[in-house]
Amino acid sequence: MGLKRHRRIKRRETIIYGAAERILYMQTTNIFHIVFFDYDLSAYVHFFNCNFRCLGCLRKLFIWDCHLPNDVISKLRFKEFLSLNDLKSIILKMISTHNMKRAVLGGGEPTTDPSLTEILRELKDLSMDIVVLTNAYAINDSLLREMADSHATVIASIKSINPAKHKMYTGFPLKPVLNNVTRIYNSNIKMLIETIAIPGFNNADEIGQLAKFIASIDRKIPLIIDSFIPVPGAPWRRTTLEELEEAEREALKYLDNVYGRGKVITEGLKGGVHLIYPETVS
Repeated sequence: MGLKRHRRIKRRETIIYGAAERILYMQTTNIFHIVFFDYDLSAYVHFFNCNFRCLGCLRKLFIWDCHLPNDVISKLRFKEFLSLNDLKSIILKMISTHNMKRAVLGGGEPTTDPSLTEILRELKDLSMDIVVLTNAYAINDSLLREMADSHATVIASIKSINPAKHKMYTGFPLKPVLNNVTRIYNSNIKMLIETIAIPGFNNADEIGQLAKFIASIDRKIPLIIDSFIPVPGAPWRRTTLEELEEAEREALKYLDNVYGRGKVITEGLKGGVHLIYPETVS
């Protein structure tokens, strides 16, 4: 191949790669809302879509972050989904102005976003600690590779260990969730499991059975137990402190680390919370 022809080909490749990169960064994500928390220097990145239709979903109350003051929430309006480039610009600004160290990806369900692998790469390039909150239903090999990083943690939510109850609550079968939890663990990804203590639905005995399943993988996997917050259309009441503590005791029969998160939520948020995106309207 002649030198001139080789140079022409290299220039053409450079143009093609440059165009592909521009298209990638113009790609729209499903991210519509971001808030920043002082106490752990983290940004909570909200994804809009979800593949589950949970009966007790908090989004039946509101789509905005519940830690924001009511006077701020009342002025929020949906703006637009962020592009990858916009997201990167916002994160760089938070690093500069807030010393951001950690990105929590939730929502919604992050794995429904086709851009998630690119988002994870960007966050890793910026040396972020990453937490992915997921229902673990749709975990593909590409996501497993991106999450297999020392700075990444997956928190997988299992609504019920009872297949019929899981299908009733979420609209989707349990088996893919349990299979993917095992795949995440086998990929050497740091993982926690979370569930909700729901009176009359996901009681202490069933949470004990969930803990037993987790222990069959590794009893050192931490389990987080949340209290249920009533939402419109769901028939269950709020979890009591006694019910949460009973669920903890059952889970501790099988696991080394069990955390009743509902017990400390009532203490209030530590530090400040800042609205990052979108801006409020007048």
